[in-house]
Amino acid sequence: MNLTAECAWGLLRSAAVGVLASGLAGPLSSLIANARKTERRAAWVLLLLPYLMPVVLVGYAWSNFSLSLVHHPVLNELLYAVLLVVKLTPVAVLVHYFAPSYLSGEAIHCRRLLAQGRQERRPLRESLSFFIHGPARKTCVAFAVVFLFAFADFDLASLLNVRTWTVRLFDAQAGGLALSASLRLAALPCVSETVLLLLVMAMLFGSRGSPRLALDHPKPPGRTRRCLRWAYLLFAVALATVVPAVVVLRGTLSGFRVIAENPALGKDIGTSILFAACAGGVSWLAAGWFLTRAEAGPRAKGRLLLAFLLSLPGLLGALLLALLVLSLFQLTALRAAYDTPLPLFLALVLLLFPFAVLLRVLLNVFQGGEGLHAARLLGRSIDPRVRRSARNLIWDMRTRGHFLVAALLFFWGYFDVVSSSLLAPSAMTPVFVRLYNLMHYGQIAGLSAMVLVALVVPLGLVGLAASARKLFIRLASHG
Repeated sequence: MNLTAECAWGLLRSAAVGVLASGLAGPLSSLIANARKTERRAAWVLLLLPYLMPVVLVGYAWSNFSLSLVHHPVLNELLYAVLLVVKLTPVAVLVHYFAPSYLSGEAIHCRRLLAQGRQERRPLRESLSFFIHGPARKTCVAFAVVFLFAFADFDLASLLNVRTWTVRLFDAQAGGLALSASLRLAALPCVSETVLLLLVMAMLFGSRGSPRLALDHPKPPGRTRRCLRWAYLLFAVALATVVPAVVVLRGTLSGFRVIAENPALGKDIGTSILFAACAGGVSWLAAGWFLTRAEAGPRAKGRLLLAFLLSLPGLLGALLLALLVLSLFQLTALRAAYDTPLPLFLALVLLLFPFAVLLRVLLNVFQGGEGLHAARLLGRSIDPRVRRSARNLIWDMRTRGHFLVAALLFFWGYFDVVSSSLLAPSAMTPVFVRLYNLMHYGQIAGLSAMVLVALVVPLGLVGLAASARKLFIRLASHG
């Protein structure tokens, strides 16, 4: 099968994954919206865990099972599609739950009443306008986002031995194919993704009105449907979180001897932390700069549109973005910086920027408001205990959200494989590039131990940073 045929098959596969994920988004959003506070928190945790589990770990956990299906390619394709649905459904739910609507429920109801009393056929333009700005808008955007992620997937497909256009293109480039030939092969996937991105942009920015940021309150599900939705959440967590955790932990103790024999592991972890921290921090600051400027003047919509345009390279996926950056630094003017950290740093910033913008928009929508202002006023008290309490309130209502966003961006950059494989300088090897190459030889106790250490070290650093805020608050309250 050539790359064009694999690209066509990838379009069909990604469309099927998008339909399933966006179809699950509505029922799961309804479950979360109608749950009590404790149940809602549990549902959010169960929903997000499969997405937050690194794709490399999921692929590593299921690689042996996929290898047993080598003579059953259809079943292996089905396993791959199911894992994609489980991993990407949380994205569709987030879009469906938080996306603003340009039409209120009352407006939609009035249109239905008007349509019942009118015999003539409605103009196509009117029907299309209500479709774009009505409830179907969320579903279409959720489908498009899931489609883009599924179509651009590489890590999971490679570890599960599924032949996709991303795997073929990556293998060709890593095998010595000329960059110009790789870019010609990437033209069709790039055009496909760009067309879909432009359609999404038209739906998001095609209205002259302002979006209504109030969340819809869907009809509560019945008992049977509610149980089925909880069952799906548990199934997804078992498939994409519990199984990878068990595989990585199993036999890890016996494999720690391998870590002592590989001193380069520490250097590789340090390299990944350096790139992830720098790229995550810059993307977080850049997203905040755009949003601050967008709120400051009458050209808010134009600045948000510019931020969306700058997000397009990252939304193309890590492989296409890495190839574009690679071609950029082979130009005569930039060739001197080719074997430096700059290409990988730039690629990671562009890759993380759209997620930084999205997450910071959500933070601005759900910030504390009057409560946050009151906490800041309490921070001016002369009593140290009151100031300490005020700073704790500000952390809970505002700072913690920004810290979690920065931590997520850091982890997404840390677990990157594709960009790091193509763009990392020869003297600096990110840890998951090395581990990814070893994962193709199967599940080994020593490899599982190295994967566990590579996962625990950044988690420990983020945990220490979160704990340090208590000491900072105590010192600041007495300052």
